[in-house]
Amino acid sequence: MCYTNLAMDRLSDQGLPAVEDFLRSLFFGLDEEELARLAQAARVRAFPAGEVICREGEPGDAFYVIVEGQVGVYKQVDDTEERWLNSLGPGEFFGELALVQEGTRNATVRTLEPTTVLEIGREPFLRVLGASPSLAVRILVQLGRRLVEADRRALAELREANEQLRLALERLERLDRTKTDFIQVSAHELRTPVAALLGYAQMMQDHPLVQKDEQLRALVQGIVDSTDRLHRIFNSILDLSRVIEGDVKIHPSPVSFPVVFQGIRDEFQEALEERNLTFEVKGLHDLPFCQADPVLIYKAFRHLVNNAIKYTPDGGRITVTGEEVEVPDLGRCVQIVVEDTGIGIAPEDLDLIFEKFYRVGEASLHSSGTTAFKGGGPGLGLAIARGVVLAHGGRIWAESPGYDEEACPGSRFIVQLPLRPLEGEAAVDGEE
Repeated sequence: MCYTNLAMDRLSDQGLPAVEDFLRSLFFGLDEEELARLAQAARVRAFPAGEVICREGEPGDAFYVIVEGQVGVYKQVDDTEERWLNSLGPGEFFGELALVQEGTRNATVRTLEPTTVLEIGREPFLRVLGASPSLAVRILVQLGRRLVEADRRALAELREANEQLRLALERLERLDRTKTDFIQVSAHELRTPVAALLGYAQMMQDHPLVQKDEQLRALVQGIVDSTDRLHRIFNSILDLSRVIEGDVKIHPSPVSFPVVFQGIRDEFQEALEERNLTFEVKGLHDLPFCQADPVLIYKAFRHLVNNAIKYTPDGGRITVTGEEVEVPDLGRCVQIVVEDTGIGIAPEDLDLIFEKFYRVGEASLHSSGTTAFKGGGPGLGLAIARGVVLAHGGRIWAESPGYDEEACPGSRFIVQLPLRPLEGEAAVDGEE
């Protein structure tokens, strides 16, 4: 919407000579003939406060010189938010980039107060630009000033954002520390009565009265199983707290991987049979002994196998493969791969699955059994496995084509443990 103000009145009353005089003051050195052509092509326009002169994304078909007033330049951030870039006043211009690049507007210009501008079309502007070194210099100077101002503002915003992130990080670290301390204390306090309860329940199992009564025997077995599961969860929480605190103590001795996985197979044998899962090992008997903590190594691979059991549908296969490999930076290593024919892992979850308490899928959809398909659990096993492997100076990562409960593309967890003697001690105290 155009309207008449004092600046527009002055230019309109005096006509073309006034426009020529205004442009001459801006583009000194411009040939008088070109100046006259430019003045003839210029259109005096006035806008009220808050009106858009040109909008981001629209075709650039005009160049604007501010006669009076002030405009703001804005960049669209998303559908609902825009970011202020800078302000321009009398004698400054905008819209030249879209004309030079023959593209669309890269910003929105909106009046901050009643503003009068000279609007010059594409062809006259480009013709004058080619004939006027002074105009080209002015455009370059203005662009340079805008870039410097944009850099200054961006650095200020970056410093402010960094400070806010630092404060947020400190707060998160305090909260995480408080949470870890609470979990650790709670686990310690609860594990003792649960261990006692487990012991009493196991004693009840052997009592003659329980052995004679089938219904009572089943009830006691349920108590033993549930209490044993609670005991394992508390131990896992304590293991994880040691990993987080860097208080994992390694007691190295020669580890036989066939023995480790035979123990894991025996532990899960009932679950494997119930769910018709095939458990196969390859190459483990060809591996050398590895200097490591047997209890911790057992825990790490137990969690990996338990994870494979959870996310492999009934009738699937779990394969453990071992080989000796040469790894850059680590040297000779034992490499163990735990592979399953399960539902797989989405690419965005491949790193997150090793974080504490991280679970794939909605918790409410998980069953309560730790070895049932998509079975429940606190989401600690992979975090503990990673902590144990890293404490031994090794590497662990996951690979999967993706997540698909129908096609079941499967997952692979690769562990590399150095065969060289450990130089230091740093990991989880083995208690289970």
